[in-house]
Amino acid sequence: MLRTIFIICTLFTFGSVFPQSDFEYFPQEQILIPACESNSNKSECFYEYLKNQVIAFITDKKRVKQFLKYDKDTLKVGARLVYGLNNDIISEKSFVAIQDKKLGNKYNEDLKDVFYTIDISQIQNRKPLASIHVFSFDFLIDKNGETIAYKHIKNKNVYSGGEVHEIPRFPGCEELSEQQARTCFQEKMQNHIKANFNYPKLAMEKGISGTVYIIFDINRDGKIENIRLNGEYILKEEALRIIKLLPNMSPGMVNGEPVKVPYSIPMHFRL
Repeated sequence: MLRTIFIICTLFTFGSVFPQSDFEYFPQEQILIPACESNSNKSECFYEYLKNQVIAFITDKKRVKQFLKYDKDTLKVGARLVYGLNNDIISEKSFVAIQDKKLGNKYNEDLKDVFYTIDISQIQNRKPLASIHVFSFDFLIDKNGETIAYKHIKNKNVYSGGEVHEIPRFPGCEELSEQQARTCFQEKMQNHIKANFNYPKLAMEKGISGTVYIIFDINRDGKIENIRLNGEYILKEEALRIIKLLPNMSPGMVNGEPVKVPYSIPMHFRL
């Protein structure tokens, strides 16, 4: 009798770990600012807004004189911003690529002020994790004309689901249509979790249950990377172990080129 009860409970636990209705496929986080409220493409509007702020920073007369002293043809500027749950910046890294490291460090600090003054209304579609956004801008230096101009470069950052022309494919789902591949991906992911799931013994003993929110990237080689988790530590360890066991995928494609694509999934642990 005890053996039968144990088997039933185990199957119930598997079923509640990953309900189909909670599956989220390639969510797109979007920073919203008051200046873009009336714009139909708020994500592109924010990028343009930030680009203009950086252009104003770089083309300041005093800075232009400094940049023109160096022999690089291209000036690179970038930032990695991490927003907390209150939409405040909790971590940031910025860079101004210039040969004079001392001057570059000074400009890095000045550039941070640009990001901290941006008024964020909200981050749409965000998960209960820190929200990470990466931006990169290139500028052309024309010494003869003594000018610095923004250079448009193809965005090779993480793509959202709406921009991916061919979605990543789980092994065994490669030849299916896009809609069939999405369903196949979900089923394969469910089967992977069920096959590898072990409720942590210590968590069972202490009666710990909850949800672990997971975000990871499927990179251009189809490998799983940049895994981020939020939840009870003892449950996160098991969730991380399961995600690390995922096989290589066929990468997402845009214009025939592989791109990195984010993926989100909540994993439920219920006793």
